[in-house]
Amino acid sequence: MSQKEMRSPDRFQGVERPASLEMSQIALQDATFGRLRWRHDDNGIPVQLEQADGYLVCYQRNHLPARPRWIDGKPAASVPLNPGEFLLLDLRRRYSAVEAGDVDCISMFASHTAITEFHRENELAPFSTLRDRDVLGHSDKIVRNLMECFVPAFEQPDLVSRLFLDQLTLTLISHLTSSYGEQAVEFRPVKGGLAPWQERRVKDLLLANIKGNIGLEVLARETGLSRSHLARSFKISTGRSPMTWLQRQRLEKSVRLLAATDITIQSIAEDCGFADHSHFTRVFFRHFKVSPGEWRRKHKV
Repeated sequence: MSQKEMRSPDRFQGVERPASLEMSQIALQDATFGRLRWRHDDNGIPVQLEQADGYLVCYQRNHLPARPRWIDGKPAASVPLNPGEFLLLDLRRRYSAVEAGDVDCISMFASHTAITEFHRENELAPFSTLRDRDVLGHSDKIVRNLMECFVPAFEQPDLVSRLFLDQLTLTLISHLTSSYGEQAVEFRPVKGGLAPWQERRVKDLLLANIKGNIGLEVLARETGLSRSHLARSFKISTGRSPMTWLQRQRLEKSVRLLAATDITIQSIAEDCGFADHSHFTRVFFRHFKVSPGEWRRKHKV
């Protein structure tokens, strides 16, 4: 993989750093790990992440209450994070928040190039992207245990070997890409499908307009295709039309919100791009055979 140690993106780009901030970093060849700690401030601590062509895992060791958050300048769902949960952020997007509570975060930054090279070296399927579509906290025992293994490296760095940290890093990257990754398709046996970059661009645009307020003409223009060619090629590549694919993403987002938050079903319907509560309930029941309320009662975290 990369022979040059990578720098972790700035968490406070353009905003004042908290006075109580304690920050340390471990730069490895395949990723950079950081530990950030600061004490609660009654007014909240603004955080603004530097953009980069890579991914940031933010593993939280303390409880963090719900707080204002923005993605690409737009308000995002505000949910609490429990100890042991993590965010998975695609830093090609712009993230900012106002944090509350006492923060103790272990983070990992890995560039897109480093992960792609990891897949190539290990003869894995070509890598496309890691994506947290609605930027809610993940609860994953494997990630929690691996990230906790880095704590001694920050507290007693002389007692932890570089080889051990390298192996931990590769194990973590392997788990993240297998559990949260999308595979690129370098060779498409079915004629007429989208190129990998075109498919990725269409999906990004659809997710950025989850209410469906984007037309085929925009998707076609962004990929250099006609509207009919775009619609046909997207279905060949994904097995779904753009609208059907987006509907699936809406449902995935809704079940995450139902399980992880106390947001009302009406608000979830709006956040996930459904016309209203009844429309959301009809689509949800057709897919899951239960109402959103029943699903929440069975799966609430």
